[in-house]
Amino acid sequence: MTFRLKAVLMCFAVLLGASTPVVVSLAGSPVSAGQLPLANFRGPTGIATCGSRVWVTNATGNSVTEFTASNGGYARTISDGSTSPSEPMGIASDGTDLWVANLSSDSVAEFDCGTGQQTRTIYVGDLNSPVAVAVGAGKVWIAGQAHRDDVAGNVITNTSSVTSYSARSGALDHSVLGTNTNDLNGSSGVAVASGNVWVTNANGNSVTELNATNGRVVRVIDARAGSFNWPMGVTSTGGDLWVENLYGNSLTEIKESTGAVMRIITGDGLNGPSALCVLGTRIWVTNLFGNSVTELNARDGSLVRIITARSDGFSAPMGISGAGSSLWVANQWGDTVTELTASSGALERIIH
Repeated sequence: MTFRLKAVLMCFAVLLGASTPVVVSLAGSPVSAGQLPLANFRGPTGIATCGSRVWVTNATGNSVTEFTASNGGYARTISDGSTSPSEPMGIASDGTDLWVANLSSDSVAEFDCGTGQQTRTIYVGDLNSPVAVAVGAGKVWIAGQAHRDDVAGNVITNTSSVTSYSARSGALDHSVLGTNTNDLNGSSGVAVASGNVWVTNANGNSVTELNATNGRVVRVIDARAGSFNWPMGVTSTGGDLWVENLYGNSLTEIKESTGAVMRIITGDGLNGPSALCVLGTRIWVTNLFGNSVTELNARDGSLVRIITARSDGFSAPMGISGAGSSLWVANQWGDTVTELTASSGALERIIH
């Protein structure tokens, strides 16, 4: 079975017609476009916070949208000229700069969080259909799903990749291609934790741990040990790693120090888990097929709540990010972003 993460990410990217797009307040009353300009998302996929702003990649719109975290107010869209993203997917921030993985152009772009100006676009290294980004230990890590044969459409063997760059200069640090040893195969998620880099391999149904200093393999956790089934999103709670299994409708918790599998969580509303983030003592999971968000206790994985209200506007939720007292969910099918209050899961607003 050949792998194309794009097919999964974009399976719901049908642009829906809307009569009059609005931003919905907590009370449910519409806010006119004159009061708050529309963000005009197009296939929102990745989402990250940086300072007082939230940034969203628009995979079908070939753009990145910035809005104000405090009120959802539109700030800017990066979509033209030399700064134009090309099917942007993953996005991550180090608090000063943003890094965006461009699937179609095999590149990663860096932007200044304060000005929105592009710092650089990087093409060097094995950026083979990059889809995920992580920042840590002074480096930027990019997971590339694989290159495909242009004629037959098949994945080219051993072209899944993990590439790292200096976060300060953008200089190439390491570039690691898939082998039988590292099992990089359809690499779809990446996280930096406990001094190492963790990569989910959707096609290989495995997780690869690499040394963040030299890029060498530390260990590979296979499907038998981790019950992986198309693993995608991955994040750290500071000692434990959490991996989403898109088709397994489950989460796998891994001890970072040993690679031991701690628990497998099923049920709890998990239905196509595709992205996750940690905020405080909670883990938040988007359910792509369930149009919902699951909140778990990071300490023991116990269920806190499942948010499924139709009024929350979830529609193929693909990305999630949190900061302070709020969470933002990117709805790829609905071309919206839903803001939730972290303490209660209550709807704050839906941003169009």
